[in-house]
Amino acid sequence: MPSRPEELHPAFVAAFNAGDLDGVHALYDPKAVFVVKPGQVTDGPEELRAALRRLIELGARLAVHPKTFVRSDDVILALGNYTLAGHRRDGTPFDVDSRFADVLRRQPDGGWLIAVDNGFG
Repeated sequence: MPSRPEELHPAFVAAFNAGDLDGVHALYDPKAVFVVKPGQVTDGPEELRAALRRLIELGARLAVHPKTFVRSDDVILALGNYTLAGHRRDGTPFDVDSRFADVLRRQPDGGWLIAVDNGFG
């Protein structure tokens, strides 16, 4: 678990690009939510894991560039941009370049995990 908020996104990218579902999922708070698309948010850890699995199965390469960390006690709003490039199941390429807005939460042991993952910034 990252001990500093700035370590969270690099750990996420490393696990994601390695296809490590368990490693990616471990970077989320137990009550975390993931915005699947605008207006649709995961409900519970099983849905979160399923959403992450679908993304990882694309075999795409992810790059995340946090720009701003706004802290209020044990919560941080992280803003930045990311790119995701790969191929759809039918073989056609895709390249997403977008902004994100994540909420990070400090855990009781002092580490940081993702509480809200919104890739639609």
